[in-house]
Amino acid sequence: MSTTHPLFKKHIQKASRFQLRKPTPKKTNWDKFYKLSSNENMMGASPRAVKALQQAIEGVYEYDFYDDYQFQDVLADFYNQELKSGQFITANSGVEVLEIICRGLVSVGSECIISSPTFSPYKNIIELEGGVVVDVPLNTPDYSYDVDGVLAAVTDKTAIVFVTNPNNPTGTYATKAEFERLLDALPKDVIVVYDEVYFHFVDADDFPYAKDYIKEGRNIIGLHTFSKIYGLAGMRVGYGLTTPEIGEYLNKIFRPFRISTLSTIAAYEALKDTEHVKASQEMVWEGKKWLYDKFQEAGVRYWPSQGNFVMFKSPINSIELTLQMLDEGVMVRPGDNFGAVGCTRMTIGTQEANERFWEVFSTFLNA
Repeated sequence: MSTTHPLFKKHIQKASRFQLRKPTPKKTNWDKFYKLSSNENMMGASPRAVKALQQAIEGVYEYDFYDDYQFQDVLADFYNQELKSGQFITANSGVEVLEIICRGLVSVGSECIISSPTFSPYKNIIELEGGVVVDVPLNTPDYSYDVDGVLAAVTDKTAIVFVTNPNNPTGTYATKAEFERLLDALPKDVIVVYDEVYFHFVDADDFPYAKDYIKEGRNIIGLHTFSKIYGLAGMRVGYGLTTPEIGEYLNKIFRPFRISTLSTIAAYEALKDTEHVKASQEMVWEGKKWLYDKFQEAGVRYWPSQGNFVMFKSPINSIELTLQMLDEGVMVRPGDNFGAVGCTRMTIGTQEANERFWEVFSTFLNA
C-alpha cells in the first residue's frame, strides 16, 4: 500500500527541508553568555521601538493593520518619495518576502541561480515552488562574485538570479561595476532578487544599492530587514522594494493582518531612530578593525567583510570549534552550514563580547 497521499505535490516531496539545529552546550556555568552566531545587533533593539512597544502592548487584544497601505506610505516617506507606495512588499521578515517573491515568480521547472556559499534558505524556498536551483559558486579563494559564471548559466528557463550583497556568510561583495555588468547582460525577462539586508554596515565606496537601479526601471527586487541594524530580529519584519510593475503584481499575494500590530509599530519607530543606527554602525566598524588586527597578528586567514560579521578560517574542524567555544559561553556559526567548509562566522559584538570571543578562540591557536 502506498504511503504517499494522492494530494501531496511531487515538487514539495522532493524539496530539501530547511533545518538549523542549535547545538547544546555541555557546560553552562558561565558568568555570561555571548551569542555571536546569528548576526543580530549586539547593542540591542532600537530604544524608540522598545518605548513604542511598551506603550502599545495593552492594545494587542484588537485587530489592527488589516493591510499594509499605511506601512507602504511610511516607507515611501522614509525614501523621500523617490520610491512610492506600491513599490514595497512588506512581510513577517525578509524570509517571508522571499517566499512571496518565489510564490509569485517561480513555476515548476523554472530555474533560479544562487551563488554558494550563501544564505541557505534560498534553496528550500525555491524548491517548495517547484523551481530548480542552479548553483554558480563564488570564486575561490577570495569569494568574489562570478559574473561570467552566472551569465553562462542563464537559459531560457531562468526566472530569477539571487544576488546576496554583502554576501552571507563571507562578507564579500559584488562591486558596482560587476553588478552593472550582470544587469546589462541579463535577458530582459530575468528578475534579480538583490538581498542587501546588511547594507547599513557597508563602507565600500563602490557598493551598488538596489534603490538606484529600481529608480532606473530595472527588473530588481531589493530585500531589507529590521532584524539587523534596528535590532528587531524577534519582531520578524522585512520588506522588498521594486518597480511599480513588479510591486503591483506581488502585492496581489495578500493575507489580511499579515504583520502584527506590535511589529508594525516597532518598525515605524525604528525607522526614525537614526541615533541607534549610527551607534550600531560605529560599534560594528570599530569592532571589525579590532578583530582584523587580532587575526592578522595571529596569522589567521579572514575575509574582509561589508556586513556585521566576519568569516575566518578555523584552526580546527569548524563544527568542533563551534561546539567547544559554545561550552565556554561563546556561540559562533560554522560555515559548513552555508557551504564554506572549514570556515567559521562570528557576529561583531560589543567590545566586551569581541574580547571574550578572542580570549576563548585564541586557546585553539597553535594547539
